Order: sequence, then C-alpha cells, then structure tokens
Amino acid sequence: MGSLISPFSRMIKMRKNLILYFTLGFPDQGTLESFSRRISQDEVDYVEFGFPSGNPVYDGPKIRGTHKTAMSNYRPEDGEKLFRDLLGKGIKLYSLTYYRDIRDDGGKFLSYLKREGFSGIIVPDLLVDYSDSAFSAIGRIHEAGLDFIPFFNPSTPDRIIKEISSKTGSWIYYGLQPSTGINVPFDTGEVAERINELVPGREINFGFGIRNNDQVRELVSYGASGVAIGTALIEMLSSGDEEAFYSYLKEMRGVLDGK
Repeated sequence: MGSLISPFSRMIKMRKNLILYFTLGFPDQGTLESFSRRISQDEVDYVEFGFPSGNPVYDGPKIRGTHKTAMSNYRPEDGEKLFRDLLGKGIKLYSLTYYRDIRDDGGKFLSYLKREGFSGIIVPDLLVDYSDSAFSAIGRIHEAGLDFIPFFNPSTPDRIIKEISSKTGSWIYYGLQPSTGINVPFDTGEVAERINELVPGREINFGFGIRNNDQVRELVSYGASGVAIGTALIEMLSSGDEEAFYSYLKEMRGVLDGK
C-alpha cells in the first residue's frame, strides 16, 4: 500500500506542549465557554475535544461520567463559537472520537471537523477494535484534509507502532495507561524510552494517566514533546472554579518549561 502520510503533518516543536482535553457539553456549554476564555497560547498549545459517545470504552470512569452528562447537553452548533475563539488565539484543535461513532456517516463528521478548523483526529479504538479498517480509515481522514493522530499505549505491539507511524506524519499520542483514570504500575523511563526508540525523531505527547508534576518533569527529562491533561480538569469544571483552572495552567506551563 502507498504512503498514507498526510500533507498536513507537523514538524517537532521546541516548546513542550500543554494539551487540554474537554468533553463537549460537560458540564454545560456556558461553563465550558467561560473556562475556554481563560486559555491562552502563552500556556496551551493544543486542545482536544471529546465528542460525546454512548460507549467511550477507552476512557476511564471519570471521563466516562462526563460523556453521560454531555450526551444530554451537546449540540453540534454549540461548538462553533468555542472553536472559533480558540483558533483565534492560535491554538490547534483536535478531536478525540470513537470510530464506531463515525464509521457509517459517509464522511460527514470529518467534513465537519475540517470546516470548523480542526487540525486532526484521535481515534483510540481504531487500532485495537477495528484494525482491519485502520488503513482505509486513515486514508479517508487524510483525504478530508486532517491529520490522523496515532494513539498507542504500552500494550501496543512494536510492529503496529512502526507500521502505523510509517504511514503518518503527525504527532503521536502515547497513553501511559490503557485508559484514563486507571492506575497500572509502570516505569516512566522504560515507557518513554521504548516509544522514542521505536519512532525516533517524532513529536510524542503523553497522556492517559498523567498523575502529578513530578511525573511530567520525568517525562520531559526522557524527551517527551508534551503532555495531555483531562481527568485533572473535571473537578474544576464541575465546581466552576476558573481561578483554580487558570492557576493550574500557569503551574503546568512552568513545569514543562523547567521552572
């Protein structure tokens, strides 16, 4: 099969990435928009939006709970202002979506993402549950003008990591855990060194299990390009604590910058 590398792929950035994850529609549209106004390119590089799913199997219990709320709250038109405001700040947008939620829509969702200014899509169940469809799905994503962001974790076979990475040119999302909110013991150094050896020179951002600032510092010391934070934001969103959120962003940027 020919190369599937997207023409929209990115070069590795010098600054370490801070990536935020939000489930669209959680806890409500007004709160989400208010929090997004506190986001600045000074701290944040990318934002992932989880589109509500009836069965977000690779999300942990806390984020699964946000999907339950979001299924009742989210309307596609609600995202337009939110997306536009973040893009206006120079922040890249990515979708985290389950393949079974989009496979039979004739490409409508991919067209929607492109129209709304998204740079790419993360599909955590594609390589695990729909591996036979992976290459055709990646091709459709690239044809729509979006980057496919490979999602791997420590249980992904080396062969799959190398094969899928060779067909994409985007950054790579490496999950420290099989799903968010899970706490399986692992050695951070071994995990980071393995993926860096398998795909040298690629932009690799870590998520799905970031626990604390010390872990972020350790990942950076092993060459991580950045980290994605999602579960840690849920309590702030639920309580409407924008000041805690803003302080957290400042703190995490300092950690990533080695301050």
